[in-house]
Amino acid sequence: MSMRSFFDYPTQSSGDNGEDLLFLPHWDESRWSKLLSYTASLRFRQGDTLINIGDTDSAIYIISEGQVEVLVPYKGGTQLRRTQVRESGSVIGEQAFIDNKPRSATVRAITDGAMVRLNRNAFEVFAAREPDLAREVLFDLARLLSIKLRQANQFISNWVK
Repeated sequence: MSMRSFFDYPTQSSGDNGEDLLFLPHWDESRWSKLLSYTASLRFRQGDTLINIGDTDSAIYIISEGQVEVLVPYKGGTQLRRTQVRESGSVIGEQAFIDNKPRSATVRAITDGAMVRLNRNAFEVFAAREPDLAREVLFDLARLLSIKLRQANQFISNWVK
């Protein structure tokens, strides 16, 4: 099975070129198989909360099926507001994975779906066995964080006007 079909790579709902937000889109089946052997598969149902703001878990999640929404607090932190929708081929949780700080957003399932979880310990083992591939993972996470920071800056710039 090709990993492209594993993710099906639809257009993201980001307002930018959706392909920019795909995680490791250039990888072939062999590379994906190596990484996925270090992950755990999870299914989710519409309405499930997948990540809570403030959680201390630092795993990343790669969405393989379905849609999720990213929610951040507003109005003094008493309500949550949707900032983004992520779909198949997207990674979530990369900020906490990189900086090992509490989660900065809540992620809730919009549809039923599936994802894989890669925790930091599993990544360390993967990195020891596949250092070149681990380097590619980290650089792609950095690329995605940079895109999301640019989006946040644009949102702030438009909002402050």
